[in-house]
This record gives sequence, structure tokens and C-alpha cells, in this order.
Amino acid sequence: MTAAPRVSDHALLRFLQRAGGLDVEGVRGHLAASFARAQAAADQVGARRYTILADGLIYVIEDGVVVTCYPLRRDRGYR
Repeated sequence: MTAAPRVSDHALLRFLQRAGGLDVEGVRGHLAASFARAQAAADQVGARRYTILADGLIYVIEDGVVVTCYPLRRDRGYR
């Protein structure tokens, strides 16, 4: 039997947006607004890369762009 094709992150995002009714830009705006104060503080001290811990997730920001997030591993502290 032939294996099913993998689904890329891009395809999954588009599916959620177009078929699932997810407001991607609304979510993007919400996240950006949530991190505005941290970005202002980072700008003041010249930090180009920093992390934010919020709601059990660690967000990685590089050059003003949230590049990834991952769950806090409570069994070992920070990842």
C-alpha cells in the first residue's frame, strides 16, 4: 500500500484559514500586540534576540520577528 502524502505546515495553515475559518491575520495581530511591550524593552537595550515565557509557551523573537514557540518543559525546567 502506498503511504499517504505528508501535509506541509503551509498547507495545514491554508486549510485552517480557508476551510476551517481561522482568521490567520487576526491571530497574527493578537500575538504581535501581546509582545509589543517586550519588543519596546528589547529595542531600548539593543537586544536582537530574546525569549518570552507566556501561558506555558516559550516564544523566540529574532530581529523583531517571532520565529518559533514551543512548550515549556516542566519536567526539566527551560528547554
